[in-house]
Amino acid sequence: MKPLSRLLLCVFLLSIGKAVLAADSLPLWEAMERAAQSNPAIKSQQVEVGKQTLEQDIARSQHLPKVDLNAAYTRYAYPTFVTPIRDTNVFPPMDRDIANIGLAMTLPLYHGGKLVAGEALAAHNREASIQTLRAGGQDLLFNVAATYTKALHFRQLVAALDVRIKALLQEEKDIGLRLREGRAARLELIRLQTQLSQARYDRISVSQGEKDALSLLASLLGESGPVPVLSELGATAPALPVSADEAMRRALQQHPDILRLDAMGRAAKEKTAIARGDRLPQIDLVANAQETAGGDWKGYDDSQIGVQLSLPLFDGAIRKRRMEQAGLDQRQNALQLEDARNRLASEVEQAFGALSESRARLEAATQGETEAAEALRIETLRYHSGENTITDLLGAESALWSATASRLQAGYDITVSQARLLRVIGELAADSFRPADTGKKSAVEHSSSGIDPRTLAQYLAWHHCGMSCDGEAAARKADTRTHQQLATTGLPGQSIQQGTRL
Repeated sequence: MKPLSRLLLCVFLLSIGKAVLAADSLPLWEAMERAAQSNPAIKSQQVEVGKQTLEQDIARSQHLPKVDLNAAYTRYAYPTFVTPIRDTNVFPPMDRDIANIGLAMTLPLYHGGKLVAGEALAAHNREASIQTLRAGGQDLLFNVAATYTKALHFRQLVAALDVRIKALLQEEKDIGLRLREGRAARLELIRLQTQLSQARYDRISVSQGEKDALSLLASLLGESGPVPVLSELGATAPALPVSADEAMRRALQQHPDILRLDAMGRAAKEKTAIARGDRLPQIDLVANAQETAGGDWKGYDDSQIGVQLSLPLFDGAIRKRRMEQAGLDQRQNALQLEDARNRLASEVEQAFGALSESRARLEAATQGETEAAEALRIETLRYHSGENTITDLLGAESALWSATASRLQAGYDITVSQARLLRVIGELAADSFRPADTGKKSAVEHSSSGIDPRTLAQYLAWHHCGMSCDGEAAARKADTRTHQQLATTGLPGQSIQQGTRL
């Protein structure tokens, strides 16, 4: 095969591989959607809603008549009337073996308002279970978003550490050559190897953190297998409130905990009404139709219909205590609702503050990374011109690594802060972070390798440039080699989204 044909085939296979990988990747919004559908804890809460729905149907059926089929067979020691007196001056038959079968119906006419209150109580309990389901779903979606972004954060740190280790290894070779030529001290190599060992340990630690985050994400998705490759965050713009007052207003209207406690408060009122109804008379319409036969199996039909009244007179103050208990439940729920509103106000302020702080921290971290990159460039030139030591150079390199890690953390914290604010106001949904346009790039972008290619060019210029190189020539020379090395190692040179400004 000709070299050109071989090259075209490799390019074709590479493009197919990238397309398949992109198709199998898991975006954040899809991960949240899968968790909402498959998480066992959410399914359990859905079952609870189904139970409360059935309870509501049961309460509604209490208004309907109840019909029972009764059958009995009795053997008496002495002959007994098979049927009551049916005609004047006609003695009813008697027998020792009597069997009967019949239908009995009971229709509630008045139960002191307990039936209506019971139906309303079941409806409020069902609403409370729905809000509990919503609260659990909000917490699940937030945990998915936080774990997903943490896994992405670790992945970017691993990529940045790979670049850092690669540069340190190259410098180690350079110092080794200098040692053989007598132009470097043994202490320089020792200090660089210490930095290299720490970078390797950091990579192992961060890589394990990524595995742990992916494992936790799999459990949140309700899956036992490995999680697909995570996609980078797209240019999402969740509908966030513009002020804390608006957020508080929306939270009071739709936060699951507020709505749940409100439903429980209404349920407590209905419990009070039920307890009060227990002290009132109960009136039922009763009817009965049956057929009785003796040992000769000759049947005699009979029927009754009437109204039954039941009035409680004395029960040791049990009903009174239950009514007082229901009143205390109502008071307790009112206090819980007041406490929830106070806590919600604090959570709204904290969520708003966290989002503002994340944005400010991203700006500061981005500026700090730029300054650290410039400091590294200057220290690199000074090191090769003999104006500083390896300690100064390694300190500048370490400062750049810390600034890059801080910038990555701040970028992903913006997404987590957005999810936290949406959860506080009760609006976090599976499609909250669905990209509006996948072709758009976020306004806040940085290198996916964690270090800007230009900065990396200066970084790798350590062993490519001698003391005679000027700064600009060194940068141009190293920049060309850097892009070649990035293409060889597969480290992407494109930018990724770190956060979305509203």
